[in-house]
Amino acid sequence: MKDNRGFTLIEMLIVVLLIVLISALVIPSVSSYFQISMNSAVRDIASAVKECSNSTMLTGRVYRMVYDIKKNEYWAESGPPNVVLDTEASKEKAERRKRYARPSDDTAPPTSDFTMDKTITRKKVDLPRGVEIVDVMNQQTKEPVKEGSAYTHFFPQGLTEQTIVHLQDSSGHKASLVIAPLAGKTDVYDHYVTMEEAFAKK
Repeated sequence: MKDNRGFTLIEMLIVVLLIVLISALVIPSVSSYFQISMNSAVRDIASAVKECSNSTMLTGRVYRMVYDIKKNEYWAESGPPNVVLDTEASKEKAERRKRYARPSDDTAPPTSDFTMDKTITRKKVDLPRGVEIVDVMNQQTKEPVKEGSAYTHFFPQGLTEQTIVHLQDSSGHKASLVIAPLAGKTDVYDHYVTMEEAFAKK
């Protein structure tokens, strides 16, 4: 004769209790994993920024950090010492030249003078799993850059383009890397920081 007896109330309570205990242990560890990944990303970007600042003063060349927002990658590039930052007017002028230039026209905008600097980043660096670039703000853009590429430029005179890089992980942790205009100093905040908040005159 088959035993059709079901679970008792005590057995059900034990199962529920085990599920609650396992969840309590697993969820914080997942959150901690993403926090560690975020801390690692922040530390590595800040380190690359500092190396760019040091290298530009040692070599006399202009350096820049490149942030690929779609692919969540970053890397360092170096260029000639006479690079000038684009302004809104110069970008519009270059865009007009590009639009009206014929394929063989010598007035077409030149390609970038920057190449990857493998002494700082050997290759394009992927952010840790679960961490993404939300947007980048710098002196060249009025609005946060949320797609494509954004930059931080470093000049031999010791000046750095003011930049804020916003990161976020899958658990909702946020980080703002505020790159100051002098000596490649990076301040880190655990929330979304605007240009006005970061560089307001005191």
